[in-house]
Amino acid sequence: MENEERAQLEAQHQKEVDNLKEKVARLTSLLEQALRDKSGKATHITQPEPMPINPFNPQNLGANGLSSDFQQAMHFQPAYPTRTPLTIDSIEKESQKGKMVIEEGLNKLVALEQRMRAFEGIHLYDPIKAAEMCLVPNVVIPKKFRVPEFVKYMGTQCPITHLKVYCNKMAKVVDDEKLLIHFFQDNLSDVSLTWYMRLDNTKVKKWKDLVDAFMRQYKFNIDMGLDRLNLQAMEKDNKESIREYARRWREVAAQVNPPMLEKEMISLFSNSFKAPYFEYLVRSSAQHFTDLVVIAERIEQAIGLGKIANLTENNGFTEGGCQDTYRSYS
Repeated sequence: MENEERAQLEAQHQKEVDNLKEKVARLTSLLEQALRDKSGKATHITQPEPMPINPFNPQNLGANGLSSDFQQAMHFQPAYPTRTPLTIDSIEKESQKGKMVIEEGLNKLVALEQRMRAFEGIHLYDPIKAAEMCLVPNVVIPKKFRVPEFVKYMGTQCPITHLKVYCNKMAKVVDDEKLLIHFFQDNLSDVSLTWYMRLDNTKVKKWKDLVDAFMRQYKFNIDMGLDRLNLQAMEKDNKESIREYARRWREVAAQVNPPMLEKEMISLFSNSFKAPYFEYLVRSSAQHFTDLVVIAERIEQAIGLGKIANLTENNGFTEGGCQDTYRSYS
């Protein structure tokens, strides 16, 4: 969505720039025409039609020896069309006005360019330089394609798991490597996004190149990942219920690689408890992790009701049975 809005805004700004340039060119042409008129362009004046004169006849001579028709022609004053001459002052005024309009247009053009710089960053409005900053050039985004909602990678999770989640989200366009590379930035955050922006576009030509670079950068999360020792070191908090602790323990166990079997999880989960839970859980016959959680919850309820006392050194049992293990409060 951000790319589409940016493209629309760039197109609108480019249209305004083209309009301003066109106006400046038109005003420049008018100014040049006015200057040519000032240099002295020939003015065409229409000549009047000659009056018809009768042939010479001595009988037509008057007292002064001229024919009456000729005398009439001498007194005839034709009305020649007149044209208002262009003065130097009028040309200078038009020229000054044209210069002011051109300067105003140039100022608007500069202001528009400054706005574009502020929006895109210094020199980013230049299409050539903007293309150089893209990791993948000439990306064609389908019109009906909608960018999925990604879980942002913060730089601490397992990179393999994150790549699998990303590919599942991009299943519709998984065959388009350019789209995979281009939208990978949308599922990154903080330092991982900074890492992506610093990649060299000459070294990332295919999706495999980006995957290899991502794995090299964050492989330490796998090497330093959680293991079985981390599970054994976990303890239940005093203010934490059995179910809350079991959920937290299971979330950590899910990150252990290679994955654990159900039997191994039951053993490690039991060993993470202290007395009096430990003694009862290790003796349980639970075959599934959920069954073990249910037993731990029953122990928690018994402790809350005060039915479980402190265990003896003999694992909580006396020679006579379990009489000392439970106290009766009836």
